[in-house]
Amino acid sequence: MSKDNLIFALGGMVIGVIIGVLIANSGSPKQVTSAPVQQEMATFPNQAEAPKEQGQLPEGHPPVDESALKSRIAEQQEILKKDPNNQEATVSIANLNFDLKNYHEAIQWYEKALLRDPSNINLISDLGTSHMWMGEYQKAIDLYNKSLSINPKHLQTLMNLGIARMSMGDRAGAAEMWEKVITYYPDHPEVPMLKQAITKLRTEKSSS
Repeated sequence: MSKDNLIFALGGMVIGVIIGVLIANSGSPKQVTSAPVQQEMATFPNQAEAPKEQGQLPEGHPPVDESALKSRIAEQQEILKKDPNNQEATVSIANLNFDLKNYHEAIQWYEKALLRDPSNINLISDLGTSHMWMGEYQKAIDLYNKSLSINPKHLQTLMNLGIARMSMGDRAGAAEMWEKVITYYPDHPEVPMLKQAITKLRTEKSSS
């Protein structure tokens, strides 16, 4: 599975968790207490608390082959020794570090790639997602907004911006992003789940 598909798949899992938590807490809205990207059954964070462990894959997700990923990083680094400006190798190292949960390293490589291609919305969005998995939600939101200023219909950005806003306790903002996904991509398989999440978000907001 490619990294972009993985992020979106995890986004779908997080949406499912959001629905479950909203249902469980219906009638008694709670302040967010930990990151939705942290673990499968997490409650939501408040702005003051950072997750204890970022980037934990949901239960049942296949394990990452760390040795294979590290080997591929070494291969790409050899390419860069011969061709320091090789953009494909630079992006590949960023992606591989992301897969290894080395988000700090991934951020550095995405930033290097963006120096050569500053309007690449996929790189901007991936950089934002790296910050999000580190719990740096405002940085992620700023980058997602930058991505959307280039392409307001960028699917991955819209989905993940909703998750980032939810992580900041901005339920209305999360609903707004996922409503845009439904508007732009009405046939997407995540739409039914998004509709359930939005309904719960709007209901709890109006009753709080």
